Amino acid sequence: LSIDGGKTWVDANKTSAGVWDYNWTTDITDGVHTLTVKVTDVAGNTATRTLDFTVDTTLLVPTITLDNADDSGTKGDDLTNVNKPTFLLGNIDSDARFVTVEIQHGSIKEVLTATRGTDGRWHFTPDNVWGDGRYTLTVKVEDEAGNIRYSAPLSVTVDTDITINKIELVND
Repeated sequence: LSIDGGKTWVDANKTSAGVWDYNWTTDITDGVHTLTVKVTDVAGNTATRTLDFTVDTTLLVPTITLDNADDSGTKGDDLTNVNKPTFLLGNIDSDARFVTVEIQHGSIKEVLTATRGTDGRWHFTPDNVWGDGRYTLTVKVEDEAGNIRYSAPLSVTVDTDITINKIELVND
């Protein structure tokens, strides 16, 4: 077996009839590689086949932010009076297979799927109207290779109500 174009060869181990294996003793770098298999029978006949494969062990750490259009308090304070706020997701790898958002509100937890827009950017808007309170959101991304990464949690407060307790007329 060779993965460096035939510069270095290693012998595979026969585990059963027609089945051979080898565990590489060093890590194989991320990227596209070609495995070359060369066999020789007892008569001296040789055959060679190749197999292209990709090693992918990396995945960016996703981010989540409240869309500026829905950040109705002081910008960046993660306080909103919008009961169906939109969130922007960043650092989503192009080979992302699943992008979900976990929402924790009190003792209620739900996981919803994020959407990739026509512009290629990822966003998330809840399906239902949120009541007032604190919500904690975490993004989970899984890529084609099965790598999984989570964002740092984002805590957002929804506050859609204001009341005036009492009006007094004071005559001075």
